[in-house]
Amino acid sequence: MKSREEILSRIAKAKPKGNELPLDLSFISNTENLLESFVLAAQNNGSQVTFIKDLTEVLTYIQENIDQDKRVIFNIKNLKKETANKETDDPHCLEDVEVAVIEGNIGVAENAAVWITESRMSYRVLPFIIQHLFVILQANQIVPLLHDAYKIIPVEEGFSCFISGPSKTADIEQSLVIGAHGARSHHLFILQ
Repeated sequence: MKSREEILSRIAKAKPKGNELPLDLSFISNTENLLESFVLAAQNNGSQVTFIKDLTEVLTYIQENIDQDKRVIFNIKNLKKETANKETDDPHCLEDVEVAVIEGNIGVAENAAVWITESRMSYRVLPFIIQHLFVILQANQIVPLLHDAYKIIPVEEGFSCFISGPSKTADIEQSLVIGAHGARSHHLFILQ
């Protein structure tokens, strides 16, 4: 027997038995309070969190904290303000938007990721080209794990993504930079 065959034969004999896959592949969350876990993860991601009772509180916050000469886009049906209209607007006209207010579909407690669909963005680029992203999320739309979110995400045509906190990178010299290639700030308004 040649050395190659001898080595392969020994490897085949020494191969460990495979493990059977478990019958239940579900993941179990140890999160007791979803809202508290979501808020803590969001703050750790660099997001600001504000609890609101209705959408008018978002308008009040913007009036008190954003310069009135700055452009704000609202992609919320119940807010009667400027919206991004995909049928009539050119996406290049969004370059001067300071704040975008978008409604999130699903929140994930383990990492504060919020699922946002293109139908709620109007433009794929909107959450990434603006300076400040405001996301409105209903408290009852928070699930424990990403696995739970994927089970209930509706299949839609177009672009969708999870957004978790402001844009950040630490590629260069492992120095954290916020707002490097997207929104400089991320503000979650949780509707209770």
